[in-house]
Amino acid sequence: MTSRDNTLRPEEAVVEQQVFRDVIGRFASGVTVITTTANGAPFGTTASAVSSLSMDPPMILVCLNKTSETGRAVAQAGVFGVNILAEGQEELAYKFARKGNDKFDGVAVATGQTGVPLLTDGLANLECQVAESVTGGTHTVLLARVAVAEGRDGAPLTYFRGQFGRLERTQEEFAYAAMRDLVLTRQVPLNQPLELTPLARRLDLDPAQIAFALMKLASEQLVSRTADGQYLAAPLTVELADEMFDARCVIEIGVADAAVGHLSEADVAMLEGFAAKLAQIVAGDSPDIGEFLNASHGYHSYLVGLAKCTPLSHTYDRLGISALWRRAISDQPWWLKFDVQHHTELTQACRDGDIPRAKQLIYQHADQVKTLVHEVITDAGGQL
Repeated sequence: MTSRDNTLRPEEAVVEQQVFRDVIGRFASGVTVITTTANGAPFGTTASAVSSLSMDPPMILVCLNKTSETGRAVAQAGVFGVNILAEGQEELAYKFARKGNDKFDGVAVATGQTGVPLLTDGLANLECQVAESVTGGTHTVLLARVAVAEGRDGAPLTYFRGQFGRLERTQEEFAYAAMRDLVLTRQVPLNQPLELTPLARRLDLDPAQIAFALMKLASEQLVSRTADGQYLAAPLTVELADEMFDARCVIEIGVADAAVGHLSEADVAMLEGFAAKLAQIVAGDSPDIGEFLNASHGYHSYLVGLAKCTPLSHTYDRLGISALWRRAISDQPWWLKFDVQHHTELTQACRDGDIPRAKQLIYQHADQVKTLVHEVITDAGGQL
């Protein structure tokens, strides 16, 4: 029997934060993206603290950090979407977990019956109305009635001990994607050894995961390995750029074969919106390279997504073409170099269901951008 003198009173029973984090992290949960709209702008954030609350009436419980912009938007709107992610959507989870205004760029979205944005490629969507909200520590707890619910076949993405999906494999994939971006955007210097420990600290990963990423990048010739085992960021060459654009071309040709002729009006409208945005940006008085690249990536990413093949979309995203362009042309009058009419013509071919025309335009665009990047790299002395 436990002595009464040794029993903790409720007000004293507070576990250390780090112990609590470690132990509660052993509870596996699903992964969702909470979405809403406020003042005409979409908001979204990744959340795993979501659970069913009641069957009669149907209600759920959602916890959001009090500092969350999405949480504040939900409080203003009174309605929100719960988008349950499927296995393989780790990158989408990371995308919405980060801060920034570009979370929805390149993401397939539809407007729900309550007016909230819904991610259409996930495992399920729920549209909810806030019934009550209470504060618990650092978080706001939302008790919400479920107005609309729709599910699809598939396996869920999971969250366990601070990691999404299949644990080590997921972290290795994230390390690879993060290191690839650092190398392509030259956030790491050329001709200097890439040290595992500082990079691991910078990305909040293990050195072993950074080592895996560097080995994979070495196989793609994005980094080189010296005789003493050190890794160096490789310069961007014409050959490397060709490989990237050839890979995108092959992917998009496959998408044209599989999807053109079977697109919905909403899909075509999305492509038209991206194409119009690109034309608007280059016609402006002071075009912004970041805005342009986001719109361009959004167009090509959405086009690839029309194949409804998550691994294919992941392959396209990992090419890092936006990062390549940002490095190559940001200090040039880039708006005079791009033929954005291509996107309008390709969209029209998609609307017409004209597969041969769509494929012809994809090949032409690949040749155009390869010629442009050849000129940029040649002018820089053969490498960047």
